[in-house]
Amino acid sequence: MTNPVAVKYMSRAEIESLMYTTTAESGNQQAELFEALVRRLLEIMEQDAHR
Repeated sequence: MTNPVAVKYMSRAEIESLMYTTTAESGNQQAELFEALVRRLLEIMEQDAHR
């Protein structure tokens, strides 16, 4: 897993790849919420790309 400092220097493709493959630990409500937010953001980005 990467750290917050490394994320600052990642490309968009690297970040998107990481967002698609990262999952929250079951029972960790903050992590589950963040995962849901990221997945929704990816959906919106994909919709915008097809317009």
